[in-house]
Amino acid sequence: MKKEGVFTSELVVPSYLVDSHVTLSPVGLLGVLQETAAAHCGVFGLSGLDLKPQGYFWILSKMHIQIERLPHWSDRIQIETWEKPHSFISQPREFQILDANEKVIVKASSMWAIIDKQFKLQKLEQFDCEGRVPLDENAMTIKSFPRFSSVELDDKPLMHTALHSDIDLNEHVNNTRYLQWAMDAMGHDFWTKHSVTEINIHFISQIFPGNGYFVAAQQEEQKIFFTIYAADDRREVCKIALGLSSSCCE
Repeated sequence: MKKEGVFTSELVVPSYLVDSHVTLSPVGLLGVLQETAAAHCGVFGLSGLDLKPQGYFWILSKMHIQIERLPHWSDRIQIETWEKPHSFISQPREFQILDANEKVIVKASSMWAIIDKQFKLQKLEQFDCEGRVPLDENAMTIKSFPRFSSVELDDKPLMHTALHSDIDLNEHVNNTRYLQWAMDAMGHDFWTKHSVTEINIHFISQIFPGNGYFVAAQQEEQKIFFTIYAADDRREVCKIALGLSSSCCE
């Protein structure tokens, strides 16, 4: 039965979103959640396509994902998402993914904002409209966004450059790329021996086409921490913490 305020979509996990474990990749997961959020916003005329002609767009500021298990290639999954009441400039949004047996296998909480072309934060009350039904404050999947420290750069860090394929429709780096860059920094062999059980991302600044960046990483037991820095002024751009399992997927 449909629940008021909850948007539901279905997906058969495609081959191009899975990794060498033959399960939905962490980067693919982040994309699937955001695509579902966009579809929900489209119901009441606030998707990125709706906002772009007006000079506005959504930005993701935080995402915390807890993974019971990742679905396999060709699995049919159900993604649910809903808004909670917004504050002045912050829009909380929740997610959960259910498998074919309607068991919750992924939970996520996120925080969003709307900005204009000058990257000025907008008051969210001006975007209230008929059809938006935020759930109450108790309708949360994860209770907090854990804080964690930055990882310091090495003395001579390797610089990378934001390429054309990294850029989204708003002419800055697609937020899924930061997770991709972080995971790529560990190399393929590392990820053949580890799976991701938790994703915690804090977006701080932005990178644009042609900008250089550094990735700093530090592993502590069953967690690995990343900080991505802009190369020009070494400002922090994004912080990521991943929970790890040493066991491979089923």
